Amino acid sequence: MNVSPPLPRAQPTALLQRRSVRQLIKFSLVGVSSTAVDKGSLWLLLQGVLPGVPWAIGATLSYSLGVINGFLWNRHWTFRAREHGSVGEQFFRFLSTNVVGLLLNLGATRAVLSIVIGASPAGAAPMPRQVVVASLGAIPLVTLWNFSASKYWAFRRPSGPVPVVSSAPSPPGAPS
Repeated sequence: MNVSPPLPRAQPTALLQRRSVRQLIKFSLVGVSSTAVDKGSLWLLLQGVLPGVPWAIGATLSYSLGVINGFLWNRHWTFRAREHGSVGEQFFRFLSTNVVGLLLNLGATRAVLSIVIGASPAGAAPMPRQVVVASLGAIPLVTLWNFSASKYWAFRRPSGPVPVVSSAPSPPGAPS
């Protein structure tokens, strides 16, 4: 009998030493807080602040609050991007990626409402609880998109060496 040796197991500490893994964990923690802001405000909007308003409007407003929370935390903590890029440019890029994320979120929420819960968005308005539960189904898809777009576009580090600016004059004969 030929028994192969067991495959080596990846050590959790070695996995955590990868910057991308640490960023994904931080991004996910920020995402939990942004989801709490989003879903909590969605519930408040649909239940009391804007009763009778179509769920997609409430979902767009609450998602926007979550985006602002996510931008602040991801810029300062997850990607530590304060030093590379202007806040305005980073916010525009982050907002752009999250508009796509919003469309993915709304589409997935609508699909779950239509297929799983059975509430037709075109017909009678679904209950607020149904909308919140259905929108939770969009989280994996939106997280994958938003993390990738944030890491590789919105908060990307500049490529190549960072130029060093010196105020000292060059010595005679040095290349300028």
